[in-house]
Amino acid sequence: MLKQDRSRRTHEVLLDAAAGEFVRHGYAGANLNRIADQVGMSKGALYAHFSSKEDLAGALTKPFDQAWRGLLEEADAVRSDPLGALQCLTFGLAGRLRIDIRFRAGLHLVSEGARAHGEVPTLIDDMTRATTRLVRQAQQQGELKPTHAPEALSSFVVAATFGIYHTMSQQRLDDFLHEARRIWQLVFSSAAACPATPLPRGATVGAPLG
Repeated sequence: MLKQDRSRRTHEVLLDAAAGEFVRHGYAGANLNRIADQVGMSKGALYAHFSSKEDLAGALTKPFDQAWRGLLEEADAVRSDPLGALQCLTFGLAGRLRIDIRFRAGLHLVSEGARAHGEVPTLIDDMTRATTRLVRQAQQQGELKPTHAPEALSSFVVAATFGIYHTMSQQRLDDFLHEARRIWQLVFSSAAACPATPLPRGATVGAPLG
């Protein structure tokens, strides 16, 4: 039992170390030796937990996909309040990226994989569709003025959200949620201020990246 607990803890530590490596260097530049060194084990010992770099990346992208689906479902659960659902989705994503190193790694990995195939990451398509639908619904209900087409407003929100994330240093991610709120205030000035975003379910708080 103690051996199983120790193996499980090592597994989790390896995932955090790998997440930091993938965020810093991407899939192509990630190095298993550096990951093993960071947790004080040999590369051979690492292989006892993960058979390859691809296996290690998959252990991060699969939970990322599940977590992202969870954010979409949480926003969908309040679809009768489209502005509230938009807040839930936008700030939920920003909050998760701010605190969860494994979620960040998953985003980097799926984005890198999509670009390698000349495709748009599924996350971007998902968020664009959801945001467009919610903006249109808010306009139809009179909560937003139809000054701009829903597609245009959605494209701006998605581009601004990911633009801020990708241009912000990892050391400044604590400011990411604040910047997301500034986007909200700029675009949806009639919306109520969003309360502090709680820790998302299943989030893993990693050490700050150097």
